[in-house]
Amino acid sequence: MPHSQPKTALVTGAASGIGRAVVSRLGAKDIHVYAADLEAPDEPIPGAEFLHLDVRSEPDWQMVSRKIEGEHGRLDILVNNAGILREAPLVETPIEIWNQVLDVNLTGVFLGCKTMVPLLVLSDGPAIVNVASIDALRGSHGHAAYAASKGGIVSLTRALAVELSGQGIRVNAVCPGTVETPMVQEMFQAAEDPAALEAQRLSVHPLGRLSTPEEQAAAIDFLCGADASFVTGTVLSVDGGRAIR
Repeated sequence: MPHSQPKTALVTGAASGIGRAVVSRLGAKDIHVYAADLEAPDEPIPGAEFLHLDVRSEPDWQMVSRKIEGEHGRLDILVNNAGILREAPLVETPIEIWNQVLDVNLTGVFLGCKTMVPLLVLSDGPAIVNVASIDALRGSHGHAAYAASKGGIVSLTRALAVELSGQGIRVNAVCPGTVETPMVQEMFQAAEDPAALEAQRLSVHPLGRLSTPEEQAAAIDFLCGADASFVTGTVLSVDGGRAIR
């Protein structure tokens, strides 16, 4: 029988950018949303419950799992969005930076899926959406660690879509193009010529602009919902056409 209580969602990297937009969109649909991040958002997100979570930490994930189980008994939606970007040419990338990026971006997704599956299987329509990147599909200068981590998310998503299908869990990924988020703004500001970099980024998107976090949240919302009930293992490019240029 369908559950009578509202659905429950967990979104990582929820304090800003795409994560915050996802939390707001899901929360507006009478879904109880746990907004997880290392630090609380500057402004509270209406309808969301903040949780401190270091996605690299298995004990942190286990603590979050126990809390959700105790309060709701199950999880319906997991959105693995937390991520970091560290730019450097390959030969100038310290092993510490390589490990840091993969730990957050890829190991964090692995731990989230591993820890939350026992709660997701208790849902009537469980869904996992992992946030990868256009860098998982196309080369990008200075993004060796970031691209490797996001490519790993794509492969992990496909593997889990097969492995978890027998338990009724759908697993999909989105690959955003360049999105107007604090992380992207930091990337522009760190460039030798921020205006030139922004212009270059605009030029590679056929739609001629950057994405908003809300546009990414809409795609993630679709993959989480009943309208995508026969969609699993899909890697959806939400990139303004960048992948085909």
